[in-house]
Amino acid sequence: RLFGPQDLALSDAGYDCRHLGEYRGLSLEALASQILKRAPLRFAAVGLSMGGLIAMELYKQAPDRISHLALLNTTARADAAKDARKAQLRRVAAGQLDLVLRDELKPQYLHPANRTSERLQVLEEMGYSLGEHVFCSQTLALATRGSYLPLLNKIACPTLVIAGEDDTVCPGDRHEEIAAKIPHSDFRVLKTCGHISTLERPDEVNRALIDLLDQPGARLTKTGTANLRLV
Repeated sequence: RLFGPQDLALSDAGYDCRHLGEYRGLSLEALASQILKRAPLRFAAVGLSMGGLIAMELYKQAPDRISHLALLNTTARADAAKDARKAQLRRVAAGQLDLVLRDELKPQYLHPANRTSERLQVLEEMGYSLGEHVFCSQTLALATRGSYLPLLNKIACPTLVIAGEDDTVCPGDRHEEIAAKIPHSDFRVLKTCGHISTLERPDEVNRALIDLLDQPGARLTKTGTANLRLV
């Protein structure tokens, strides 16, 4: 659901889109390791928010397998919200996942102009369908992550960085920091856009991703791998 518009646009453009968000783990390292076991030998990694962190971890673990990288509405810094996350975990453990989603998360995600009932319902359904266990495991993975800043200047594949101009979860300076450290990255700021750019500004995200994937991938140091794409 998060990448629904991109799935349609990229599939129509001839790309093989695979959604690998169903994995479970208590760390980003574990999640990336699981994905690499089932992903194509060669693929483009596209991630939003926590997915962007996982995409960076994928590159850290297997740089030769990543042809292109897209980092949307994310950060490369270590977690700075541990106390808030602990409070959320306590509320979810007390059976208040619905209240955490309604009161703490949904209000931060969308630009006010994009808070349609349809988009809010999609966000709510995603949270409910994943449930308490996934919320807690993902929260722990975020809280225990380290910094990816030292990795950024080592990234050698074509890279797209997308920020929402009004993203309060991952502000613009986090994206400027990422783009400045990754050599020759394409940095785009989307106006009237909050944290969920794929649903708030789908057409612009689609065009940016196709522009990225139209570029030749990073040169391989290994031979015999297929050039497939992953969303």
